[in-house]
Amino acid sequence: MPTYEIRDPIHGTIVIDDVERAVVDHPWVQRLRHIRQLGFVNLVYPGAVHDRFQHSLGVMHLAGARFARLRPGFHAFAAADLDHAWRVARFAGLLHDVGHPPFSHTAEVLLPPVERFLLPDDWYRPGLKPHGRQATHEDCSLAIIHGLVGEGVLDDGLARDVASVLSPAVRRGPRLGGLGSLVSCLRYLVSGEVDSDRCDYLLRDSHFAGVTYGIYDLDRLQACEMVLPGPDGPEIGLDLHGVHALEALLLARYHMFHQVYFHKTPPPFEHYLEQALAEGEIELRIDGLQDLVELRDDSVHARLHEARARGGVWSRRILDREPAKLVLRERVGLDQPENFLAQQVVDDLKNAGCRVFTRHSKQVFTKLAGAGSAIDGVRLMCERRVLGRSLIEPVAAHSDLLAAFNRPIDLRHTYVLRDDAAKAAAVMESVHVL
Repeated sequence: MPTYEIRDPIHGTIVIDDVERAVVDHPWVQRLRHIRQLGFVNLVYPGAVHDRFQHSLGVMHLAGARFARLRPGFHAFAAADLDHAWRVARFAGLLHDVGHPPFSHTAEVLLPPVERFLLPDDWYRPGLKPHGRQATHEDCSLAIIHGLVGEGVLDDGLARDVASVLSPAVRRGPRLGGLGSLVSCLRYLVSGEVDSDRCDYLLRDSHFAGVTYGIYDLDRLQACEMVLPGPDGPEIGLDLHGVHALEALLLARYHMFHQVYFHKTPPPFEHYLEQALAEGEIELRIDGLQDLVELRDDSVHARLHEARARGGVWSRRILDREPAKLVLRERVGLDQPENFLAQQVVDDLKNAGCRVFTRHSKQVFTKLAGAGSAIDGVRLMCERRVLGRSLIEPVAAHSDLLAAFNRPIDLRHTYVLRDDAAKAAAVMESVHVL
């Protein structure tokens, strides 16, 4: 089968074949070229204008490469089944974010009830068909995967298997259904605590933002991955020497959230966009799959420019890059002085006539079992050898970092509009403890 090379700034050469190219070239996947990976972050880091298309290619590449390296450890499975699993891993990596609306997660507030994006009933496992809630971008991704079957570029059985790796609510197709714990291994590679998604986005986002916070030793981490015997069959774990590479990945993610993803400047622009939508300055409708696949960042930008020309104040603030004024940053849940002052400050700002709003940003450090003394969590084991004997133990037992630390990043920022900065400064002068 012919292959095609794609040059990538993070992984070098990414190779795809005809089966994958039919999906990669489909307009619903090509749409990701027009969805920026980091939304408004480029207003702080101008180079961060990379898109979800290149990230999705990177995740596809890593998921396939990691599976191929681990393949000898899955010797109990037939070669044809492993070929299929490799294909599923790559497509799951490619399509994991295909349902994202514009501006990263900001436009998810526009998504309709999940019933507008449901799969056929026989795709769901018993009792797991979603209902009575708002759709998420993950629901949209599953709907697009199913839609690609109707478009003639994905086989029904393959699409079911890809969807089942991305969502445990989806019933596996016939081929993957008989492969037991191999499915858990595929989920580890695509949507786990050490998945190819974060392995790619940390390096890619660091590269384009021009920072080093997200750099970790990917080669060492991959070299130390291995197939271990688990209670339900083969599972993916680490050689003991890979624990420090895992710690580096976790710390890189921690620093990227603090320094890039949760930077103080982008959240007000997300607020501006939400207000422009809520007050009718711009109109965006997502009633179903067809509306979603026609939306891109540039279609939102076009509406913002039209609204600014009509005098839209929220659109003007976005397009003119008018940041709000940060007046208080709280670390939620900690015994910090600012937690006790927050409501007083907000009330005082409102009483002074300031237009005040807050944004909440939260992310867990890790869900791994044993992190921060947690008993429950995601299982990840490592192998150490003592006098030729193999001992399989929890990773947290060999990581001082995991054993001691698992504090979530939980921040709340309080802002006023730039026009109210002087009034806010006067209010804050009366607050004695910060």
